[in-house]
Amino acid sequence: MRGDILIVIHGPGRGRDVPTGDVFMDRVRETDPDFAVRIRFHKTGTAAPDLTGVNLVVFWLGDPLKEKYPACFAEAADIAKAARAADIRILNTPEALSNTTKTRQAAIWHQERVPSARARIVNQPSSLQQVCKDLGGTCIIRSDVEHAQRDVRIVRNEGDVRRAARQCAFPVAVIQLFDIRQEYRAAGAHPSSLFSRYHHKARAFVFGDAVMPSHLFFASGLVVGLSNCLLKRESRPRRQVAQKLGYHRKLLNDMIREDRAYFDSDPIYARTLAQGVRALGLDFAAVDYSIRPDGSVILWEANPYFYLPHGEQSVFSAERGAVERVNRSLDWMAANLRAAAESAHGAPDMQQAS
Repeated sequence: MRGDILIVIHGPGRGRDVPTGDVFMDRVRETDPDFAVRIRFHKTGTAAPDLTGVNLVVFWLGDPLKEKYPACFAEAADIAKAARAADIRILNTPEALSNTTKTRQAAIWHQERVPSARARIVNQPSSLQQVCKDLGGTCIIRSDVEHAQRDVRIVRNEGDVRRAARQCAFPVAVIQLFDIRQEYRAAGAHPSSLFSRYHHKARAFVFGDAVMPSHLFFASGLVVGLSNCLLKRESRPRRQVAQKLGYHRKLLNDMIREDRAYFDSDPIYARTLAQGVRALGLDFAAVDYSIRPDGSVILWEANPYFYLPHGEQSVFSAERGAVERVNRSLDWMAANLRAAAESAHGAPDMQQAS
């Protein structure tokens, strides 16, 4: 069934903005202008949208939505109610977008037997030491509602816990920490392997049951992200000068090789990633996880409001083939969105339809 797609986004000043939506639309307009004209946007904080001719509503809003953006959540809930009354399918419902606090996500995944880290909310400093002990001793302490790495700390011993109790703004989320690098070492991985030398984080996009690899980063620290990964470090001007002189070149080549091989691989862990997204009530998300020595995975978090820049803006864009990779990812997303829109009649939301 052909119809319009309404994408609900934050209005000015009502929530954080990521460039993914603009990058996506630039690609769709270039590759499929007929599909692009079927996509319209509604900004929160404006008059209620007209749902005439719409057969798919997508909520592209920051999360956890209810906790971080309560006004946008209330408006999104009203739009979702109107869409359900009109028998319009919904992707990433406002309720599901409120399932991604660190502790709620962990509780849902634990209940659904999704391999992941346990997490607890701690409201007062006096409880911190016992919770860390219950979760295995080495833990991550961070905000319960943020995806970014701001104010993230790792505690390994009682001294770390005492300092955290004095310095953190409570409540905090305490998250069980798995040392995947040590698992590779214990499993006898070759010492030259990047997985036994560094910590890693993989990301994949999930849309329903479909999974597409995105990137594989390595870092010296236990918590791995774009800001602290070794590729980011090697992109600094001084490091690039050193690489031209032959220094650090092998490490860079090894990381790029692993990253490109990951992107081109068949995701044998796809069922687990899709299960994790579905358990949260979501229809699509970017999932961060680590790959264990036996080929299984452990999920860290699902990001339904993810960051994807133009390929030219990616770290080591040319060496990693980032332009082609981002375009392939965007085309994959467009194909999944188109399929959802064209099979939407009679299914109020994708999770209920599956």
